[in-house]
Amino acid sequence: MTQQNSPVSPKTFRASIFQSGPIPEAFATAVIGLEKSLSMPLWVLIQGRNSKMESIDHNLWGAILNSPLGDFPKCGVALLLDSPGGNAKCAFQIAKFFKQQCEQFSVIIPRYAKSAATLLSLGATNLYLGKMAELGPLDVQVFDPDREGHASALDEVQALERLQAFSLEAFDRTMLLLVGKTGKKVETLLPMTLKYVTDLMRPLLEKIDAVHYTQMSRALKVAEEYAIRLLQPKYTKAQAEKIARHLVEKYPEHGFVIDAGEASSFGLETSPLSVEQEEFVSKIIPFLGRLCIVGRLSEVPNA
Repeated sequence: MTQQNSPVSPKTFRASIFQSGPIPEAFATAVIGLEKSLSMPLWVLIQGRNSKMESIDHNLWGAILNSPLGDFPKCGVALLLDSPGGNAKCAFQIAKFFKQQCEQFSVIIPRYAKSAATLLSLGATNLYLGKMAELGPLDVQVFDPDREGHASALDEVQALERLQAFSLEAFDRTMLLLVGKTGKKVETLLPMTLKYVTDLMRPLLEKIDAVHYTQMSRALKVAEEYAIRLLQPKYTKAQAEKIARHLVEKYPEHGFVIDAGEASSFGLETSPLSVEQEEFVSKIIPFLGRLCIVGRLSEVPNA
């Protein structure tokens, strides 16, 4: 009588904080392999849509804060991060908590970490970017009731800067034109040129709400200051200020791609993954966007 081998039961995995559904074995196996390759415990913060933990917020921060301290070994921990962002204050608190609990805090980004997730990653001792990984600008997103959607706080702040630049350019061009056409002295033409530019710009400047402008400017400053604090002491204060200001002010849109080369151009240090680690990451990427998983992964013993 031939003895038939019983089928091997698929392995079951769970996350210590949250999972939006069953964790695929292929995904968990790749995460565990990456953890072994890094030689340090690996946390997972992967945020897909349509989940109660789809963004960095107070709910996520509270869950991490209430995790057992044994999940944060003093020697160091790594965070596998894939997130569209969220609340800047919560991102700062999470990064600061990891830094305080662990002497080494590494962040691995396989695909993207945008907005507040970029802010969180700035607290890393070592920031690893996969070949296709990207960070994003720190221009704070605020809800605009008139547009019924989110917009960058930088839009309003840069609008005033552009109006100022345009007014100065208009003044220079008008003065040069009048001097050339009339041959009169600058002192004579100055009052009428100032009046012309003032009358030209007044309707545009009067549309700016000073209080709202101040609120938007303050929101950007909050993100900048959080970034400066997370970047230190790895960077000097001057270097941290330069990096933070660049991330807040220098990009034309919120979704702008900041890869390893771009990051290096303004002084933000990143590290490439090893060949072995890239292989594990390539197996993880197909699951990103479909899953929401937070915490340490562990295998559930078969009953």
